[in-house]
Amino acid sequence: MTVKDAFILGLLLGGIVLLYFLKAWQSSRSRKRLKRARKGEAEAVRFLEERGYTVIEAQKKKTIITWINGKPRRNRLSADYYVKKGGRTYVAEVKTGRKGIRPALAGTRRQLLEYYLAFKPHGILLVDMEKGCLHEIGFEIGGEKNETKRLIIIAAVAGLLGFLCGAVLFKKAVGG
Repeated sequence: MTVKDAFILGLLLGGIVLLYFLKAWQSSRSRKRLKRARKGEAEAVRFLEERGYTVIEAQKKKTIITWINGKPRRNRLSADYYVKKGGRTYVAEVKTGRKGIRPALAGTRRQLLEYYLAFKPHGILLVDMEKGCLHEIGFEIGGEKNETKRLIIIAAVAGLLGFLCGAVLFKKAVGG
């Protein structure tokens, strides 16, 4: 075996050992993250109950079918908790990471919007167990909330005008 062969063999063996240690390190980090997440979710139940929410279901699942080029693809969506307070229902998403939770970030917003569209709750609760705070998130899509208010106002005004016109015509008909 030449020095060049030994060098190449050493590089290969070193790469294999390095790869093994990297996988072991990543696996350890994943286990720690999962343990932290489970602990945070367990604490979140008490946290939510202290704030007046009742946990209806943990790990509530919903099947979503996504159509890709005319073919259905089934996916499962799992919300941490489905809770209720004052006759209103919420999906509670628990976050336990050390990084600050920012509901306005695109990735977080997309996840919460997916829950909102799939579960159709009154709102979304983003529970930050690191900081011990709760964010209530709501969505207005395409002005739906304002459109409903406008329709109610238009219907009320139309009803009032109809009543007034009817009263005037009635008064004229009876000769008053």
